[in-house]
Amino acid sequence: MPRSIGVAVGIGALFLAGWNCVACSSSEHPGPALNGSAGAAATGNVNGDGNGNGNRAGGDGTNLDLGGSGTGNGSGNGTGNGTGPSLSDACAAKISTAQAIPLDMYIMLDVSGSMLDVTAAQGTKWDAVKLALESFLTDQASAGLGVGLQYFPLIKPNTPDSCTSDAQCGASSGPCFLKLCYDSIPDGLFPCRTVADCPTVTGNKPRRCLPIAQCSNAPEYFCPNTGEACQSDAPGDDLGDCRAVTESFCLNATVCDVAQYAAPASAIASLPGAAAALVRSIDAKMPNGDTPTGPALGGALQQARTWATLHPDHRVVTVLATDGLPTQCTPNAIADVAALAKAGVGGTPSISTFVIGVFGPNDISGGAPANLDAIAKQGGTNKAFIVDTQQDVTKQFQDALDAIRGARLACEYQIPPSTTGGTLNYGQVNVALSNGTQKTVIYYVKNGAACDDSSGGWYYDVDPGAGTPTKIIACPTTCSAFQAAPNGASVGIALGCDTIVK
Repeated sequence: MPRSIGVAVGIGALFLAGWNCVACSSSEHPGPALNGSAGAAATGNVNGDGNGNGNRAGGDGTNLDLGGSGTGNGSGNGTGNGTGPSLSDACAAKISTAQAIPLDMYIMLDVSGSMLDVTAAQGTKWDAVKLALESFLTDQASAGLGVGLQYFPLIKPNTPDSCTSDAQCGASSGPCFLKLCYDSIPDGLFPCRTVADCPTVTGNKPRRCLPIAQCSNAPEYFCPNTGEACQSDAPGDDLGDCRAVTESFCLNATVCDVAQYAAPASAIASLPGAAAALVRSIDAKMPNGDTPTGPALGGALQQARTWATLHPDHRVVTVLATDGLPTQCTPNAIADVAALAKAGVGGTPSISTFVIGVFGPNDISGGAPANLDAIAKQGGTNKAFIVDTQQDVTKQFQDALDAIRGARLACEYQIPPSTTGGTLNYGQVNVALSNGTQKTVIYYVKNGAACDDSSGGWYYDVDPGAGTPTKIIACPTTCSAFQAAPNGASVGIALGCDTIVK
C-alpha cells in the first residue's frame, strides 16, 4: 500500500568562429609575448585594470583566471606588453565545433499503485506520465538519444493481483494484508497476523490486531470499529461508515533483488528506432504495488555503468521517476538511497542520477520534494524536477525529460581527431566558451577531483598518461556556466596550442 510523496539547458549551435585565449603555453612550455584585445581581462600573472589594459609579467602560462573582469597581480618569468592577452589563430592548427557526447538514459519508472491517484485534470498520474513519456520518445528532437527502461516495483512470479487469504499468496509473497495494528507507536501502518506482531501502543491501551476496515467516504482512512461512523477531527467532515475490507494484496510480493532491476524491460537503444518497442512496453503496464526505491535505483545505476563501460564514447545517466517515498525493501531511508546516487557519480564510469517527482498538494506541503532533492544533489544533478498534480502533469513531466535531454549539450564533448591523422597531442588541446564578442578559455585540470569550485575547468575521462581519452568533461562549475549561457553561445575546441593548465 504505497504512500504518495513526492533545464532547458545547453549551448545553442556549437560553433566557435575565432579563438582568443589568455595564454599560449602550458607550464612545461614557456610561451611567447602576447598581444591581445580589449575586454579579455584576466587575473593571476597579469598586472592590469580589468579592462584589457596592462602589462604581462611572466611567461609560463600558469595560474591564470580566465573568467570575468577584474584587476590581476602576479609574477613570473618574462615580460610582455598588451591590452589584454590573446592567442593568434596562427597557433591553432584546427578550430572546430564542440560535438556533444551522445547521451543514453536508463529510466527507472515508478508503477506503484499510487500512480493511479487522480490529478486536478481528473485523469490519473499514470495516464499523464505515460502520455508525456510517449510524446518524448517519438519527438524528433529525441532522435539519436539512447533510452532504456525498467519499472518498479517488480512483482514476484505467480503473485495474484489481489487476495482474500494467505494461501492465495503462497509462501514467497504472503501473507495477505487482511489485519492491521491500531494505536501503535511509532505511528504508521503495521500489518499483523496476531497481536504479537504489533509494536508498543499509546498509554495503557492493549495492543490490537484487527481486520482491515476503511471509511466508506474516505477510503484513505483506516478505522478500528466496523459498522460504526468514522470520526473526523474536522467539524462537519463526513467520512462515512467503517466498513470491512475483504480483498487486499500480498504483503511480500515486491522483488527486492537489485540484479532484477538492473536487467532492463527494454534495453538501451537509439531513438527513433527504439521508440515503438518502448511505447508498447509502457502501454502494457498497469500500476500496482509499493515503492522499493533503494533496489530500483541500485539496479538502474548498475545497468547504466555496465552500458557505459561497453560504450565509453557515450554519456550514460539514470532517470528516477517516482511519486513516492521508499515503502519496501532496503535501503529505504532517503539518506541511504542518496548515498547510492553519490556512489554512482563517484564510480568509474561516473553515472549521474536525474530525479523526477510527481506530487500532490499533501506531498508538497509535507516536504516530499526535499527528499528527492537530496537524491538528485548526491547524484550530481543538483535538484529534482517537481511535477505538481494540480497543474498540467503531462507538460511538466515532458519539460523535465526535455531538460535532461538538453543536458547532453553542456558538459561532455567528443575529442576532435588529430589534424595530421596520427596520434593526437593531448598537450595541445584547448576549450573555450564564446558568447558574442566575449570568449573565455577554460582551464585544463588533471581529473574531476582537481576541479575548482570557483574557476572550474575541464579534464579528460582518462588521463592521457595512463590511457587513451575518449571525451572532454566540463567541471561542475564550468558545466553550470555552459548551461546558463544564453542562446547563441557556443563551445569550441582548438588543437595545436599548448594546453592552458590550472
